[in-house]
Amino acid sequence: MRFIMQIFGLPLGYLMWAMYQIVHSYGWAIILFTIVTKLLLLPLAIKQQKSTVKMQIIQPRMQEIQAKYKNNPQKMNEELQALYERENYSMTAGCLPMLIQFPIIFGLLDVIYRPLTHLLHISGEAMTKVTEIATGLIGAAATSGYAPEIAIMNSVKANPDAYAALGTDILGKIQGLDMNFLGLDLSVFPNQVIKFGFSADAMATLLNPIILIPLLSGGTALLMSLVTLRNTPSAGNANASMNTVMLMMPLMSLWFTFMVPAGVGLYWTMSNVVAVGQSLVMNHFWNPKEIAEKMKAEEEARKERERQEKIEAKKRAKEEGRVEDETALSKKEQDRRRLAEARRRNAEKYGDTYVEVTDDDLK
Repeated sequence: MRFIMQIFGLPLGYLMWAMYQIVHSYGWAIILFTIVTKLLLLPLAIKQQKSTVKMQIIQPRMQEIQAKYKNNPQKMNEELQALYERENYSMTAGCLPMLIQFPIIFGLLDVIYRPLTHLLHISGEAMTKVTEIATGLIGAAATSGYAPEIAIMNSVKANPDAYAALGTDILGKIQGLDMNFLGLDLSVFPNQVIKFGFSADAMATLLNPIILIPLLSGGTALLMSLVTLRNTPSAGNANASMNTVMLMMPLMSLWFTFMVPAGVGLYWTMSNVVAVGQSLVMNHFWNPKEIAEKMKAEEEARKERERQEKIEAKKRAKEEGRVEDETALSKKEQDRRRLAEARRRNAEKYGDTYVEVTDDDLK
């Protein structure tokens, strides 16, 4: 996992470094980083929104195909694929923006876990030296975990004289890296500060302002879920499942940002805020729910037209059938009369007995 984080962290580290050079504030660098990454992903977000709208447009035809070929899965898949190709619809278009979020999260974790590498660009040789000193002071467990550079940075700030061998340049860089933002230390893990329980000490930790980070993360995730659900058309059981997943997201966000450095929680919160803004703007132009309601009304109108056309067709067929029956009866009666007249003449001429004409005689 650490290797994957470092792979994605390399390019994102340079982006975060650039943001930090612009604003010279760790918190504002994270906010600016969030906005920039969201803007870079905006074309994909628009594509996802259009894909959702496209799905609403073709859904009635999809349902018709599924109902028509429910006993023939192969034919159903062929017809659905043909429909997707005609409408230029891609099933993966809606998933891509969501999938891209994972590399960003992995990379951001590496950036925040390793501020000395990504923000200060301390060399590998210097990192080896500072790690050796820190191991002797705070132990190997602290310098070999998921966030060793945060532990080392805090140790340097707490006991700078012990790190004098690093030189004033490197020591000055580490001491100058301020990870506080609006009074909150973004290097802190909330779960290491906040304790749950009924003791006085545990209750006191709940007053620590760092708890605002996971709470804001969960709150903005809830807002994002509500905005999404508000503009999502109803789709029966599938919609109910989506509602459950969307409402679970705030709890997942709350738990996740409680377990990682507060800087990640700040990114998560800002990401939700920007996503809500994007969603409101895009829904103004491409609202899936409104389009679904419009398509439903048009589909009902189409079905009503087809029903009326069938009624009219039956009426016409009945009228045409009646005319044909009258014509046929008239012709049959004419044949009957001609045959009866011929039999009467023959009976009179040859003295035979007259035989009534039957339907079998007319076949």
